[in-house]
Amino acid sequence: MRTVRLIYFMAGIGISAWAITVPFAKIRFGLNDAALGLILLAPGLSGILAMPLAGVCVSRLGSKTTLLLAGVAFGVSLPLLAIAPSPAVFTVLLGLFGAVFAITDIAMNAQAVATEARSGGLLMSSFHAMYSVGTLTVAGLTSLLLRFGASNVLCAVLSGGAVFAILAQHRFLQTKSEDPAGDGPGFAWPNRATLLLGLSCFACFMTEGAVTDWSTIFLRFSRGIGIASAFYGYVGFAVSMALTRLAGDRIAGHFGKPALMRVGSLVAAGGMGLAVLTPYEITDVAGFALVGFGVGNVAPLVLSAATRVKGVSPNVSVPAVMTLGYGGFLLGPVLIGLIANATSLAAAFGLIALMLAGLSFYARGV
Repeated sequence: MRTVRLIYFMAGIGISAWAITVPFAKIRFGLNDAALGLILLAPGLSGILAMPLAGVCVSRLGSKTTLLLAGVAFGVSLPLLAIAPSPAVFTVLLGLFGAVFAITDIAMNAQAVATEARSGGLLMSSFHAMYSVGTLTVAGLTSLLLRFGASNVLCAVLSGGAVFAILAQHRFLQTKSEDPAGDGPGFAWPNRATLLLGLSCFACFMTEGAVTDWSTIFLRFSRGIGIASAFYGYVGFAVSMALTRLAGDRIAGHFGKPALMRVGSLVAAGGMGLAVLTPYEITDVAGFALVGFGVGNVAPLVLSAATRVKGVSPNVSVPAVMTLGYGGFLLGPVLIGLIANATSLAAAFGLIALMLAGLSFYARGV
C-alpha cells in the first residue's frame, strides 16, 4: 500500500514538473496561446493512442513491469523537456511524455484497484491524495528555487531524479500473479454506464488539466503577476486538492458518495467563476483553491464506481473510464488554448465552470 502511494506521488511530480515547464517554453519560444495550445495537442494525441498499448501491456506483463518500463522513460523526459532547443523538438518530447504518462497512469490505477479490492475498504481518494501531494511538493519547491535563482533546467533534473528514486521501490508492488488487472482483456468498448462514468471523469480531468497547464499563464499574462508568484494559483489548487483527498474516503463514508460529488462539482464551478470574475491576485488564487477542494474527490469516486458497474469486469470498465478521463486531461488544455486565442483565457475558464455545474446532475452515477 505504501509503495502504491509513492507511485501516485511520483506521477504528481512528473505532471507538476511538466506544468512548470510550459510557461517557460511559451516565453523561450515566443508562443501565443493558439500556438501553445496546438503544441499541447501532442501529449494528448500520443496519450490517447498509447491507451490501447497500456491495456495490452498491463494484461500481458502485469502493472508492476509496465510501471517500471514506462516510469524510466517518464523520468528521462522531464529534463529533456526543459532543454528542448526548438518548438519542434519540444513538441516531439511532449508526445513522448504524453504516451509514457498514459501508460504509467493506467498501470498505477490497476495497482490501486487491486490494492483497494484486497483491503475491503475505501482507499482510492487517499491514493489520489498522494498524487496531489506530489504536484504540490514540486510546485512549492520549484517556486522557492526559482526565487533563489535556480534555473528551470535544474528543477527538472531534480524532479527526474525523484522519479528514479521512487521507481527503486518497485519490488514492493504486486506481481502479475497477484494483480487481477493482468487477467482481463487489454481493450474493450464501454457500455452505457461505463460511458457516463467516463464522461464524468473526462470533465473532472479536463478541469485538472486546464488548471495545471493554464492557471500560471492566466495569472502571469492576464493578471500581470510575476512568474514566481503566478505559480501560487496552481499551488493553491494542488494544496486544496491534496487536503480534500486525504479526507475524501471518510467524508464519502459519512455523507454518501453522491452528496460528495454533487457538492464538490458546485464548489469547483463557483471557484472557477471567482477566479475569472475578480481581478485581484488573492481572489484568483482562492478561486483556484476552491476548484481543487471541489473537484478533488470526483475522479476517485468515479474510478471506484467503475469497479462496480453491473455486468462488467473491472478489468474492462476501469481502463475504459480512464481512457476517457485521460482524454479530458490532455485534450482539454488544447481546447482551452484555442478558445482563449479566439476570445480570452477568462472566457475559456468560464466554460469550464459551466461544465462543472452540469457535472453535479450526474452525482447519483457514483
